[in-house]
Amino acid sequence: MILSATCTTNQVGPNAPIIYRGDLETVLTSAKDAGYGGVEMHIRDSETIDKGLLKDSLERFGLELTSIGTGEAYNKDHLFLSSEDKAVRKAAVERICGHIRHAKDYRHAVVILGLVRGKTSNCSSRKAYDDCLLESLKACAEEAEKYGVYMGMEMINRYECDDLNRIEEGEALIEKVGSRFLGIHIDTYHMNIEEGDIRAAIVRAKDEIVHVHVADNDRWYPGHGHIDFESFGKILKEISYPWAVAVECRPYPDGLTAGKLAADNLKKWFVD
Repeated sequence: MILSATCTTNQVGPNAPIIYRGDLETVLTSAKDAGYGGVEMHIRDSETIDKGLLKDSLERFGLELTSIGTGEAYNKDHLFLSSEDKAVRKAAVERICGHIRHAKDYRHAVVILGLVRGKTSNCSSRKAYDDCLLESLKACAEEAEKYGVYMGMEMINRYECDDLNRIEEGEALIEKVGSRFLGIHIDTYHMNIEEGDIRAAIVRAKDEIVHVHVADNDRWYPGHGHIDFESFGKILKEISYPWAVAVECRPYPDGLTAGKLAADNLKKWFVD
């Protein structure tokens, strides 16, 4: 496993669960200095950034791109995969496909599907939501299969999203899409709310988990609250999870402190 830090060069809200913010040199320096082996970049649109600069910079710092966060498509551009508006739905698919083409240049950079999937409350009915989401995911899966890039459907707690809250719901959706390049993305903060038996849920879905987020129960850095990360690390090793564990917590009391404390607390359990 590789320990990764969430980063962005965009303007995001102060409570957004992204540790390092600023220009590319600043965020990569911070991640490297804290002891991370990779970064999860939250990117608004992969087609509008200098991908060559990012790749060269990551190589210079000796960091991997483990994942691409896509939430700004929903939060800022109001694009989502389940939209009943064909134009919005098409633009959302194109946005995700752009991230997929970007991710293909890395060993295992997962494209995260969080709120970009939309919510049932955004649609006129549950059926409309299900039909539009499935159509969009199949289109994205075609692009993912073309380039061998994994998408991670994030299980998000009920207070932030009204569907796909639990791992078993993610498993059912993946079966409907029918692509091995759509996997499950788990998050300790969300699982602490939604899963009655975290270990059992992870073990059951072990072959479908492609990305992991960690934050404590209060969404501060791991070690601030009561989640047992030692036991969580043992579960991931039990299922032979090989990919990234990305710290996605609020930058409290500040990003540098949160990132360093998280890395110090997690290295002994999540770094191979």
